[in-house]
Amino acid sequence: MDKEELRQLVFKVLRRDPQTHLNAVEYQVRGLAEDYDRHDALKIQEIIWELLVQGVLAPGKNSLNLNLPFFHVTDYGYDCLESGEIILHDYDRYLHDLEASIDEPLDPTIRTYVHAAQKAFLSGNYLATMSLLADAGGRCIDMIAGALGSDDAASEDSYQAKLESIRRLLPTLQVQPQLCEEVKLHLQGLENLIDHTRDRTGHARAVSITHRSAQGALLVFPQYVRSAYRLIAEIRDRSRA
Repeated sequence: MDKEELRQLVFKVLRRDPQTHLNAVEYQVRGLAEDYDRHDALKIQEIIWELLVQGVLAPGKNSLNLNLPFFHVTDYGYDCLESGEIILHDYDRYLHDLEASIDEPLDPTIRTYVHAAQKAFLSGNYLATMSLLADAGGRCIDMIAGALGSDDAASEDSYQAKLESIRRLLPTLQVQPQLCEEVKLHLQGLENLIDHTRDRTGHARAVSITHRSAQGALLVFPQYVRSAYRLIAEIRDRSRA
């Protein structure tokens, strides 16, 4: 079976049996799967180990079984499983959902940096997560400025200059009011994201990023990308009219 399919089944098992052990998870997944192969047991073990490293699971089931192969869902893991934030621990699903939410291929630069940001988050490198998302956010701003054909925005190195140009031109586009307000909100979100790790000239800043900040940035970033693509599509359609 595909590892992504197995991961979804592992999540399902953990939701209904949060204190368990490796063999029990493998047995339940085998019962849920339609085309299970005996070699899939190794993939399940890989998935469990990844979740242990990422803090979704921890060794031990109870006071009598404190070590592996017994394990339990952590408080953080419970929050992820119940809120849907477990998607951040799903290597393929997060990016797949982002790509499926727009009507055209995702820019390869954005894709590369978002995927790297997700991997950095799962390895516990939260500064790298935010820095990589800031780079992806900067690419979103570049794409909007390019679609607008703003000469002054295109010639400036500062992302602030590009943002100001976009904000100045946005009211002249006569886009739907709902989209206009959404873009304004998400442009501010992109600016805040970049400001976490960059100064006003775009140079890196020495900062400390918490797990919660990096997690929140990853969860909200797809909204920024969708707004950017919706605005670009609107600009493109109007230029053809």
